[in-house]
Amino acid sequence: MPKVTLHLLNIFALRTGQNAVEYEGNTIQDVISQFVKDYKNKLDESLLNKSRTKLNPQILILLDGRDVKYKKNYDTQLKNGDKIYLSYPISGG
Repeated sequence: MPKVTLHLLNIFALRTGQNAVEYEGNTIQDVISQFVKDYKNKLDESLLNKSRTKLNPQILILLDGRDVKYKKNYDTQLKNGDKIYLSYPISGG
């Protein structure tokens, strides 16, 4: 199973106290599921769905700098050494 790094940006880093965590998984879904299981007690309803089992769909998930929504979303396959980034969308003017 590929080993990947999940980088936690902005509110994810603040809530978990981590900047990055290592996981093993074949897909984005594998890694995100492990992350939610490990940290769901530190994440609130703005970051998780109502059942607290998945990330809120507005959360930005990048794989090697590219939004996974433009790949195969949660079914995107991972390879050893991939870097995944989690971020809460921020905008301003």
